[in-house]
Amino acid sequence: MNNIDNILSQLQDGLKDLYESEKYKQYLDTMAKFHKYSSNNCRLIAMQKPDATYVASYSA
Repeated sequence: MNNIDNILSQLQDGLKDLYESEKYKQYLDTMAKFHKYSSNNCRLIAMQKPDATYVASYSA
């Protein structure tokens, strides 16, 4: 296996681990609940309060 094949294999394994991780599932759950918020805001919600069910906007 040459160097490029090795790098591609590592990249594929890394992506598989990412998309099958619990954190990614948690992020997708948050995106589904708060679909009007940006992906960055959803990431913050998932990190700070993953079990949140309601989030007020900044102006509220």
